[in-house]
Amino acid sequence: SCTTRESDEGTKKLLSDLTQNIEDKIKNLASLGSLKDFLENGDNSLEIYQWDFVNKVVERRQDFSLDDEMVSWIFNNRDIMEKIMTSGDVDFNLYNEAIAIIAEIMKQDSAAKSGLKLDLAVAIGLTFSSEVPSLAYKTAIDGIARYHNFSRWADEGLFMEPFYTLNTWLMRYVVGSWATDEEMVWARDIIKTEYPDYNNPDKIDSVTYKMVKYTSVNDEGVRISDKNFYHGLPVTLAVLHKYGAVCGGISKFGVAMGQSFGIPGLPVGQPGHCAFIWYRNGTYWKVGNDITGWSGSVTHLPVMYSWKRPASFFPIMHEAQQNPDAYRLSERMRILAKFVNLQLRYELLEDATTVCPQNYDLYSDLKEAMSQQEVSEDLIERQLIPYLEKYYEENFEVEKDVAFKKEVTASGYQERAQNINGGTGSEWWTNQTEAWIEINLGYPCTISSINIKWWGNSDSDDYDVLAEIDGSFVKVGSRSDEVRHGSFNAKGELPGW
Repeated sequence: SCTTRESDEGTKKLLSDLTQNIEDKIKNLASLGSLKDFLENGDNSLEIYQWDFVNKVVERRQDFSLDDEMVSWIFNNRDIMEKIMTSGDVDFNLYNEAIAIIAEIMKQDSAAKSGLKLDLAVAIGLTFSSEVPSLAYKTAIDGIARYHNFSRWADEGLFMEPFYTLNTWLMRYVVGSWATDEEMVWARDIIKTEYPDYNNPDKIDSVTYKMVKYTSVNDEGVRISDKNFYHGLPVTLAVLHKYGAVCGGISKFGVAMGQSFGIPGLPVGQPGHCAFIWYRNGTYWKVGNDITGWSGSVTHLPVMYSWKRPASFFPIMHEAQQNPDAYRLSERMRILAKFVNLQLRYELLEDATTVCPQNYDLYSDLKEAMSQQEVSEDLIERQLIPYLEKYYEENFEVEKDVAFKKEVTASGYQERAQNINGGTGSEWWTNQTEAWIEINLGYPCTISSINIKWWGNSDSDDYDVLAEIDGSFVKVGSRSDEVRHGSFNAKGELPGW
């Protein structure tokens, strides 16, 4: 065995050798076209991924060794290295930990070298490179044991259909569940026996509103902030189902229920609130238990995220992953740009934004390249990010809270009217027998739904929803159209128009 210093020096030597090999191969390539041709070669692509892997390990002052035969085999397998390096970021760049976990899984199960089991193994390795905690027991979940359970459940067909089409990146937000494997078994059993109407990938999130009551005080009058609210029990899914919760418990329950059936999801923080996002029906990301929408949502730590913490980066990464060839080529172009002169670096990065406009890292690197050429404008904030947002909204279905922080006028208590759509979690009320509120959206909108948060036991016996259409106010909904979720702190939803 070698000392830490010897191992560290060996890792730096490996990085130096890879750097020299790439520099030797591209030293006579002086055009954008020739560099892209270089990247289309499989051996060259592998070397690019290997360099990126080792460089990240060295940056974190970690060590990496090829002494292990399985680790060496993975490191020299282009397809697997491509999955490892293009399936989302890893906290603290612990790629050495990730590849060690993947290698151990493959030693125990040769089926993990290809197909769905390979995606599962890589997702486990990347996600469990850092500790994944059990929400109920506050202990670390065993990633390798989770692989074997998920592998068996997949073989037995226990997951919903979308699971079997997930890429590695999406699968990370299934295997990273904070629920234990035993809790997942409980979740599937209770859905099939007591809530069969929700046993489909379009409704699994909604079952949380049926199964967990919103309450801040238990039957004995103990508040949820008191450790005795749950009578000292581990806060498992079954306990949440029995005793209820506030927004945090409800959202984490909703995420875990989906993950138990192979549906990606994660909790997200909103101002004064905890919501969640999930991969609805195997097609797009949606916010659940929502108040502020995407604009007010951030990833709930310690869930890993790519690029930046705002939850809106998830649907952008999703679109990048939908065209894997383009995304992976743009990543290789981004990495290769580190090896060329400033002019070629700019050309490579600029062209890569055309190959995959959703790859946020390109714009960060492009900003740095332009700053080195003494370009004073902040390209990221003033030009490219607005372009990305516009591109995404024009090309993909995006739901957002169009009423968020828009002008509100109320028939009474005007000083609290902005709480209606301000994302603060505070409330508006009135003591009038009849009252009204008006929200000025500012421009014509297509409304998919109206969501109302009824605080405590508050309610309205009757109400109408009017919308200005072609200069006249038209009735578009009423109390009878509302679908109510829960009773205390209920959520109401009306269809759009």
